[in-house]
Amino acid sequence: EPLLGGTADIDLVLIHAEAPQVDREMIPLSADVHLDIVHHGRERYAQPRGLRVDPWIGPSISGPVFLYDPQHFFEWAQAGARGQFFRADHALARARSLLLSARSHLPHPPPPQLQVATLIEAALDGANAAASLAGAPAAGRRLLLDLERRAQALGRPELSDGLMRLIGIDRGDAKDAPSWLAAWARAFDAASPLTTDPRLAPCRRSYHLSGYQALAEAGRPDAVVLPLLLIWDRTIRVLEDYDQAAPFRPAWEDACECLGLSPDALKPRALELESYLDAMETLMDAWAVRNGA
Repeated sequence: EPLLGGTADIDLVLIHAEAPQVDREMIPLSADVHLDIVHHGRERYAQPRGLRVDPWIGPSISGPVFLYDPQHFFEWAQAGARGQFFRADHALARARSLLLSARSHLPHPPPPQLQVATLIEAALDGANAAASLAGAPAAGRRLLLDLERRAQALGRPELSDGLMRLIGIDRGDAKDAPSWLAAWARAFDAASPLTTDPRLAPCRRSYHLSGYQALAEAGRPDAVVLPLLLIWDRTIRVLEDYDQAAPFRPAWEDACECLGLSPDALKPRALELESYLDAMETLMDAWAVRNGA
């Protein structure tokens, strides 16, 4: 199901003999489809057995479509990474790496000026730590739906339910999502010409907006909130860098207030996040015992 709201991106990884000049770029193919290209240096794949426990590269290297590999370099790297990829201890190692990343976002005690994106990124890493025991980590526009499927496969609904509570929503409940989308789109239109950040490339506007509108119209406006908050936060940051955020901050702050993510609420929410991460670690420990990891 590549299309969502009639839009899609095509994910490509190009492996260079030398260090690439850019890490990521977007190239439009049409009004509704664009290439999302990530550039890697060859040295990243020099130790393929280590890639099997990388929580992001490991799953992506496991089963891609080969486009061009005349020297069979990637085929060699993939063979090393896929060897015993699904072994329980390797799956647990990928999960623990993500949990460690989640905890590294938030020192204890939480800092006085915690950012919304920091809390969300930590929560997503924690959710994906547990979710990766049942498949690849979730990302992109359908990330909440994918996390729900992982939670169902593990028989642990608290994985996705707890994440939703952390950002102040219940399943199916986000009645303000359409107005938030419109406010973000206005901010995006102002921010996109100011930056070379590929996440705010013009072709990403329709990709986000049409996809999120489709989720809301399908009865899952709650599934919009997490990815929208991340791109909205990034949009506001770019506008702040150019001292152009003032007209767009009120809508952003109202959305955060509605979700219980205002500056005053973030510190207690961070304490709730610590409890959530503890619960994910307990889930992982129980899985390890059951699966001999």
